[in-house]
Amino acid sequence: MKNNIQDTIVAISSGNVNQAISIIRLSGEDSIEIVKKVFSGKVGKDKTITYGNIIDNITGKIVDEVLVNWFIGNKNYTGENTVEINAHGGIVVTNKILNLLIANGARLANRGEFTRRAFLNGKISLDKAEAINSLIHAKTNKQAEIAISQFNSKDNLIIENLINELLTIISLIEINIDYSDYNDIKEMDANTLTSQLSKFNRKLDSIINKSENACDIYKGINVAIVGRPNTGKSSLLNSLIGSQKAIVTNIPGTTRDVVEGEFQINGFLFNLIDTAGIRQTKDLVESIGIERSKNAIKEAKIVIHMHEPFIKENEEDQIIKELSKGKVYIPVMNKQDLLNKDQYPKNMVLISSKKNSLWELKNALVKNYLNIDLDDPQIIFNNRKLSLLKQAKISINTALESLSQGLGPEVVILDINEAWGSLSEILNKKHDNEALLDNIFSKFCLGK
Repeated sequence: MKNNIQDTIVAISSGNVNQAISIIRLSGEDSIEIVKKVFSGKVGKDKTITYGNIIDNITGKIVDEVLVNWFIGNKNYTGENTVEINAHGGIVVTNKILNLLIANGARLANRGEFTRRAFLNGKISLDKAEAINSLIHAKTNKQAEIAISQFNSKDNLIIENLINELLTIISLIEINIDYSDYNDIKEMDANTLTSQLSKFNRKLDSIINKSENACDIYKGINVAIVGRPNTGKSSLLNSLIGSQKAIVTNIPGTTRDVVEGEFQINGFLFNLIDTAGIRQTKDLVESIGIERSKNAIKEAKIVIHMHEPFIKENEEDQIIKELSKGKVYIPVMNKQDLLNKDQYPKNMVLISSKKNSLWELKNALVKNYLNIDLDDPQIIFNNRKLSLLKQAKISINTALESLSQGLGPEVVILDINEAWGSLSEILNKKHDNEALLDNIFSKFCLGK
């Protein structure tokens, strides 16, 4: 049966684990009636708590002794009748109550469905819904702080200004096409349009670049640990995450697939990928692992290139350097304890992964993120918004390319309209002609 917004939904909102108190939440028009069928206590008024037992209404047996929170009406999170049952937190008891509520008319909620209803009922914006999800999944203090900062949709003002700027450009093009004989309107020829779109594009570039760097902090920074076989890649991953996750031996080619782990430095989350050593091999399985290593470099923001003492760089090292172009590249000399100070190589980070001497590497990892102002109003952390902003930029680039090939404003206006549509979608606004018409005719003199 297809799920319906009118269904009364239920779920364990505190997590399906053993704990002191568990919470079973219902939301929907029939929430109160369903609970009344299995609850021996009184139905409370809005925002009150009552005490009683949950009773199996088929066997008559008591399931648990509970407190029930009543949220009657629409002045609550989901904007509809909501009931929360606070039970003793054993998995067995909690699931018995859940199944009892389903048997009496509730439907098991889908992932995120309570927040979806809050959005559909106008209690929260889509931005806040996405921020709530990010806050729930935050793994560091910085990620939590960023998620909370998204509750007020402060980046909407930037998008609103971009939309208005593009709307003005579109309006002037339309007026020059349809009202070319009206002398008081600013002319919008190809050169003027190119100048204005180029300026607009630079603004998009600035916002996107700032946002991408900041989003690394928000999502976690991908780091690929690469190098020839037996340079200490797996030992480094184990040392950084504080766990023996990767197998370490003296046999080259031990790591045949990527191994992943996470660790934090000063609130920054790093997603580590230990890769198979890059070398020429006839071993089919190892070859697949090496290809995955190359893909890991492409996906990474930071590349740690491992070296060991007294071994000169070879063709494989050059391949790694080539693949690392455009990344934050950190060349690392492992096993520094085997070197005298006068043997330390220049322009390399020195570590000893087995002796856990990693402070210099940790400094290098965070260096590029320390000066990012996470409160900068021009930073957009939301992936959906940033993707749409990039779509707008693609459309503007297409328009500029067409202008450079000699096409006129009357042609490239289609691409500019696409960019306007992408920006409007960020704010969940309809891309219609009403705003455009308002803007066009506001340029006319009174009485025209």
